[in-house]
Amino acid sequence: MYLLLKKNNIYFILIFTIISILIYNFFFKEANFKSETLLSINKIEFDINEYENFVKIIQSGINSEKNLPLIAHAGGGFNDLTYTNSIDALELNKKNYKFFELDFFLTDDGKLVCAHDWSENLKSFSKFQTYVNNKKDFKPCTYLSLKDWLKLNPDAKIITDIKNDNLSGLKFISKNFENFEKNFIPQIYKPNEYKIIRDMGYENIIWTLYRYKKNNKKVINSLKKMNLFAITMPKNRAQSDLPLFLKKNNIKSYVHTINSMKEYFIYTNYFQVDQIYTDWIK
Repeated sequence: MYLLLKKNNIYFILIFTIISILIYNFFFKEANFKSETLLSINKIEFDINEYENFVKIIQSGINSEKNLPLIAHAGGGFNDLTYTNSIDALELNKKNYKFFELDFFLTDDGKLVCAHDWSENLKSFSKFQTYVNNKKDFKPCTYLSLKDWLKLNPDAKIITDIKNDNLSGLKFISKNFENFEKNFIPQIYKPNEYKIIRDMGYENIIWTLYRYKKNNKKVINSLKKMNLFAITMPKNRAQSDLPLFLKKNNIKSYVHTINSMKEYFIYTNYFQVDQIYTDWIK
């Protein structure tokens, strides 16, 4: 009897250990995306003739309506500066872009302004407006200046990257901008935001993965419940197998931020991403 009980205990411990390992692997070990070391673009071999043809096409300005549009990152570069999120950048780049990604914050008193990082200027809308008025090199946008700019440029599309409260920021846009559903393409950061934002009236939605840590399997499973304009991802995710899966399933993809022609070619041809966010292409 003792030997039988001892044997049963061993079996129990063994089964418990196996189940524990399976549970760990399913919920924890495989939950996060494992980023490999980024491949050096300079070490990737490619057909030089294909590259030169690609460059000619881009420089000629030919862009089929079937292709995704380029997105100007943070409004696009301005005077060798990035992340200005400024009216100046929008105005400078509007001849080359129709889609502009902008970084937003809600000020502490609940008004939308353009900024990439938190600062004391975000404590109130009036404080941020004073900061803008005093700036000499460029003028970061506020919801008021952006409204005025969009009235003059009604075909422009604004892709949102709201840093502190995405749902409240998008609700603010829906209440304060005419034709918001046409002019704005919100980015979501997690799948459960999708339906909420769709119900606000937004027609197109991008899922950006730079804050999303779960693995590609989780991304793919979540896509079954969404009808997205596109998915955008940082370079480490773009070098995984996700872009190829998306292409095979007719889901459009972006990578950010790409600023050289060679990188542009490699990510769209070698890694099979559809299009890029860019400050400028050099």
